[in-house]
Amino acid sequence: MKKWLLALGLTSVLVVAGCNGDSSEENTNGDTDNNTEETDESKDNNGQNVKKELLNAQMELKDTFKEYQSKIAGYQAEVSAEEPDAEAIKSAGEEAQSAAKEAAETAKDYTVETELPEEMKTQFEDSLTSLQSYYEEVASALEENAEEADLSKAEEKFKEFNDQLGQLYEDAGLLAPDMMKELS
Repeated sequence: MKKWLLALGLTSVLVVAGCNGDSSEENTNGDTDNNTEETDESKDNNGQNVKKELLNAQMELKDTFKEYQSKIAGYQAEVSAEEPDAEAIKSAGEEAQSAAKEAAETAKDYTVETELPEEMKTQFEDSLTSLQSYYEEVASALEENAEEADLSKAEEKFKEFNDQLGQLYEDAGLLAPDMMKELS
């Protein structure tokens, strides 16, 4: 019985040693394959990180401008009500105008605080110029006539902003968001 256990033990040691030798030979022969796989994997990780950071930037943008946009949306709801109330429209218009002015200043000074590649960060921040123009147009239209403000020029600027930002998302392999819905 002792001889049997000794033989089994020695056989096990030889098998394990042999397996270790085979795997080290495979590693030597397959180094180029492993490097290629690691490179592909790091590219995938970088792509995932970019997507993650882009979505984080979107959330920060949403959190920053949602408050302002909700006041503008409130004004638009008052204007398009079935039975518009002139006092409510005037009050909502004043709030929306004030919010638009504040939002324009915020957009002017806004910086992206995520770990996006420098080129994407620049493109993201460049799109904010159109967002700033949108808020300036809203403020200007409301200043001229709060009861019957023409926001068509402002909407064009917002569409421009949304298109610029959307292109950034598409380049990263994501669906372009509808920022008007995100902010409202």
